[in-house]
Amino acid sequence: MNVNLVRGSLINYEVYDETEGSERLLGTASIDLPELEPLSTDLKGAGILGEVSQSIIGHYSAMTVTIHWRTIHTDLTEFAAPFGHKLTFRGAIQNYDSGQNIVKVAPVKITVTGMPNKTSLGKFEPGEQTDSETELGITYLKIEVDGSELVELDQFNYICRINGTDYLADTRDAVGR
Repeated sequence: MNVNLVRGSLINYEVYDETEGSERLLGTASIDLPELEPLSTDLKGAGILGEVSQSIIGHYSAMTVTIHWRTIHTDLTEFAAPFGHKLTFRGAIQNYDSGQNIVKVAPVKITVTGMPNKTSLGKFEPGEQTDSETELGITYLKIEVDGSELVELDQFNYICRINGTDYLADTRDAVGR
């Protein structure tokens, strides 16, 4: 347990297109990471006072990743192609250990796979970036920080692991997977 660790900020990051190999993408300005919003259902009836919203274990609303590009180029149009893409975002997080009075760097790796939802070409304005965007609808997400797996969600293979707990193991067994 890191009681003295003060969480810091992202020092920097790189994006790699892993679809057909590890190719670094140089034109990104920023990345909007997905939101984890559990699917839920409302329960009402005998024994329940009113209505209760209950999350469905391991099931999440549609997730997206948005890549913000500085300009229009082939990386942008490549991700408009209608097939599955695999991306890895690698970053360095800066934390401060107040007990030892030192800065520590923790690697963060986020892997996603998905299909293009939309491509925005952005705008033309002299002397400015085009602010082009690619949105991918993702079906796989894995988050690793400092060598530990924090999240793995695979919507087609009944996988929902969060902080080492496999929340869909019983469901896979129940449906014969």
